Amino acid sequence: MRSDILAVLASSLSLATAHTYIWGVFVNGVDQGTFRGIRTPAYNGPPPRGYANSPVKDLDSIDMRCNVLGDKQVPHTIQVQPGDNLTLDWHHDNRSASDDIIDYSHHGPAMVYLSPDPPADNSFVKIWEKGLYETSDKPYGAGKWATTSDIKANKGLMHVRIPAGLKAGFYLLRAELVGLHEADASYLKNSRRGIQFYPNCVQLEVVGDGEVALPTDGVSFPGAYKYEDPGIVYDVYCSTESKATRTAPCTTTYPIPGPTVWSGAWAETTAVSVGPVLEGSTSATRWSSWISKSVVTSATFVGTSPYITATSTYTASWSTEYSAPAPTMA
Repeated sequence: MRSDILAVLASSLSLATAHTYIWGVFVNGVDQGTFRGIRTPAYNGPPPRGYANSPVKDLDSIDMRCNVLGDKQVPHTIQVQPGDNLTLDWHHDNRSASDDIIDYSHHGPAMVYLSPDPPADNSFVKIWEKGLYETSDKPYGAGKWATTSDIKANKGLMHVRIPAGLKAGFYLLRAELVGLHEADASYLKNSRRGIQFYPNCVQLEVVGDGEVALPTDGVSFPGAYKYEDPGIVYDVYCSTESKATRTAPCTTTYPIPGPTVWSGAWAETTAVSVGPVLEGSTSATRWSSWISKSVVTSATFVGTSPYITATSTYTASWSTEYSAPAPTMA
């Protein structure tokens, strides 16, 4: 049932704006398999308009933690060691170099958090971030941002390292891309606009004899971001050195939402060359269930058309105990 809920039609995905989520993880450049260890977002809404790569805009929603159905464990976890390089492979339609990853209008920062799994209050610790790293020399120019000028431009690859000396145990890696193209208005005042978060979680098992524990004063999701925080309501097209055409003051800096990066994280995270994607599926499979407004709808197929069989109300329920799945290849 879980794989069915998570499944999507690649043809339906193409109908959506170029949104995104994680399709695979490389450990030290070695692919761990498409969707392995990843809590892939649920297919949100029925065809022809539903898709699994939609953003989360309600900062008070439990979906801010790991996206839709993020409370559901997947049957595998990825085994890593302190210091390992992880490369998260973000895509829109399919896991290929030709995929568009995310629309070029979706300028914004990118962040990575780490939490014990299962997470608790204030357990998410930021271990990497990148935002506006170069301003534009053109009026209304958006500048260079992590989501578009870095990750999209590099075929969807996001690089982060497991903290040095991290204690062995089960962890949840929470990564997110952010789109600011509609962030000039608050979601509270206009639900058709607002900042767009694309959170996605990966199940990890850290092995080894490390002794460094994550700090206990992290943040919670939801709760880490507030509507009044700097960077939540923001005109991305103000990130320019030329302000002559603006009637109101523009800023050339951007305060990345959330806490500062943990001092125990790596100060520098460099790009790692990745090998080939493992043989097997590199595209999402056909859906048989979807969720919309907390209602899960299951369907069976007759030819090319779905036949709805049942619906049920869904309420996120995060377990306080960890049920260890089988590890993927190390």
